Amino acid sequence: MFHSDINQSSAGEGQIAHSTDTTAVNALEIKNLNFFYGSFQGLKNINLNILERRVTAFIGPSGCGKSTLLRTLNRMYDLYPGQRAEGEINFYGENILEKGKDVNLLRSRIGMVFQKPTPFPMSIYENIAFGVRLYERLSKAEMDERVEWALNKAAL
Repeated sequence: MFHSDINQSSAGEGQIAHSTDTTAVNALEIKNLNFFYGSFQGLKNINLNILERRVTAFIGPSGCGKSTLLRTLNRMYDLYPGQRAEGEINFYGENILEKGKDVNLLRSRIGMVFQKPTPFPMSIYENIAFGVRLYERLSKAEMDERVEWALNKAAL
C-alpha cells in the first residue's frame, strides 16, 4: 500500500490515501504504470501522485516492486535490454516515458542513491567515463587520466 500522507491509512488493500492539502502541487503523477522484465510483469496498473516538498515512503516486503517503481522514475531500465514501462509518469506535467525524451536531462533532475553501488551494465572504465562524457569532450588520453584519477580518489 502507498500512503502520500503518513497520518492517514488506506481504506482498503492496494488503495492510496490522498493528502487533503489542496495547495500542494504534484511533482509526479503516475497513471496506469505497468513495468515488464521481458514477459514478467513487475508492476501492474500503478496510479499514484507524489506531492512536491513532501516525504513519500514506499514500504513493503522484499520483491513487491518498491525498487522497480523507483527505477522507473528516472528510466534506469532503459539501460537493460528487455525491460519496458507502459503508461504515464508525468514529472511536473511532462510525460517522461514518451520516446525521444532526453534521459540525461531527466536523470540530472531525478537522481537515485542506493544502499549498494549500482553500476550501469558496462565496464568500470565506462561507468566512470559516462558522466564525464555528458559534460566534457576529452581526448582518449585525457579521459584515461580522468578515470585513473577517479579510481585513485576512490582508493580502487
